[in-house]
This record gives sequence, structure tokens and C-alpha cells, in this order.
Amino acid sequence: MGYELHIIVAFTILSLVVGAAWVGGYLDAYQSKAQEVVLDKMGENKASYGLKSAITGQRVTEDEDVNKLQDEVGKDAGGVVGKGGIGEGVGNALSKGL
Repeated sequence: MGYELHIIVAFTILSLVVGAAWVGGYLDAYQSKAQEVVLDKMGENKASYGLKSAITGQRVTEDEDVNKLQDEVGKDAGGVVGKGGIGEGVGNALSKGL
């Protein structure tokens, strides 16, 4: 039973330390790098993902056809500056600044 208590205490302390570091901003550089890695695996960058989210994030109307059109426009606009798009260099440059 002693080991379980040690594990619980160690986990609690580790959680508090990581939480304090996150709130204090010490993990911002790592968080940014993690975002870049995950977005790269998805074939995106920060600029393309942000552009796509901005266009598709708020529905203009409840019409299903308009929603499909809005989703396609957002996907296409994000793809232009995304990985493999014609504006990939611009997207990467913008992503570095975000």
C-alpha cells in the first residue's frame, strides 16, 4: 500500500508543477512546437488552419447547401496556403509569425 501512496503523491506534485509552468508561460515554446508538429501531420500549417477555421467557424445561414459551399470555400482557401498548395511558402512564413 505504501507504493500506491507514493505514486499518488508524485503524480499530484508533477501535475501541480506542470500546471504552474503552463500558467506561468514557461511551456509556450513547447506548446507552439507541438502545434506545428500536429498540424504538419494533418497537412496544415497555422495559417491554413486559421484561415479554414475563420471561414467555416461561423455559419452564415442554416441552409444546408450554403453550409456545404462555405465548408468547400474554407477547405480550398486553407489548401492554397497549406502544405502542398501554391501559396505554401506564404503560409509557412505567416505561420512562423503566429
